[in-house]
Amino acid sequence: MPDIRTILIVKLSAMGDVVHALPVVPYLRKAAPDAEIHWAVDTRFAELLAGNPGIAKVVPLPIREWKGRMGSPATWREARKAAETLRGGKYDLAIDLQGNIKSGVVTYLSGAPLRYGFPREAARERQNLWFTNRHPPAVEEDLHVTRKILRVASAPFGGTFAAEELRGEVVNTTAETEAASLLLAEALPGAFPRLVLHPGTTWNTKRMDIAFWADTVRLVRDAFPRLGVFLSWGTGKEREECLAIRYLAVRGVALLPRLGYKELAAVYRACGHMIGPDTGPLHLAAVVGAKTVSVFRGSDGRYAAPVGPDHRFFQAPLPCTACQIKGDKVCPRDAECRATIKAAEVAAAMAEFLAGSGAASTGGKAP
Repeated sequence: MPDIRTILIVKLSAMGDVVHALPVVPYLRKAAPDAEIHWAVDTRFAELLAGNPGIAKVVPLPIREWKGRMGSPATWREARKAAETLRGGKYDLAIDLQGNIKSGVVTYLSGAPLRYGFPREAARERQNLWFTNRHPPAVEEDLHVTRKILRVASAPFGGTFAAEELRGEVVNTTAETEAASLLLAEALPGAFPRLVLHPGTTWNTKRMDIAFWADTVRLVRDAFPRLGVFLSWGTGKEREECLAIRYLAVRGVALLPRLGYKELAAVYRACGHMIGPDTGPLHLAAVVGAKTVSVFRGSDGRYAAPVGPDHRFFQAPLPCTACQIKGDKVCPRDAECRATIKAAEVAAAMAEFLAGSGAASTGGKAP
């Protein structure tokens, strides 16, 4: 292996995918302690990487904006300038952890002589292989996405890693932490314990009914009468959904304002507990240390759910579960699939986490 002085991580989007890749940073810090690590990311998600002590430079790229005005001369000027910036990094190694055409182009434009990426059977888009020149073989035992990512990132350094010892990091400033504490205290004064619910997600086959979430909240509150539940959201549709949940849950539920990623991270850290479907905020909550209970239907919990003793996921038990029917598409068995996961099961799992964290089920005082 030649001397590695500068490394470019390429993981452009989306929110949850960027979070899944964060353990690569502490891995590289150990594997190449003298190397400088940069990260190329879609501008929308650059905030997640700000302040990370293992990343020397974040390279934000307005990929989505460029896509929306592909034929514009301004787009091509900006893209050329971005390519020059990438070349200026003089990277010895680039690691494509996304596996599609967009990430492949960015990896190629880095100019790195060593460009590692996923093998053909694991890449999201096979054309990605045109832009990378090292493809470590996939390992069948790597079921979880973070293990697959670490397999590629570790290949230049021998291919071994201890995933359970590698924790990603999203850094909050003191001001962000204090603002989150104040926001929660003002929204539901005296509430304890605290729980975040983020019901929104981008696939119909990941969603659950409003009544399901409201029932889950009520059941957890039965065990913890002073429970404070905070609803987070990202779109207008998700906000309306949260308002309906708050109405059905009756009391002890507050709607959060729309928050940026770092603000959300601070709120999730302060609450310490999260329930939701497979969605970016779920993974953000897990990486900042919140205990999570999650619901998986159209996606595979074995592949994407937070792992470890502080996390539990429920997978729809139908034979067609993890169908990967994406976006607005509707599965003909959608209602049946939703009905297989019970609010009582999710509530019981979260109540167990809350009790283990020292919350009194009879509504004792906050510490």
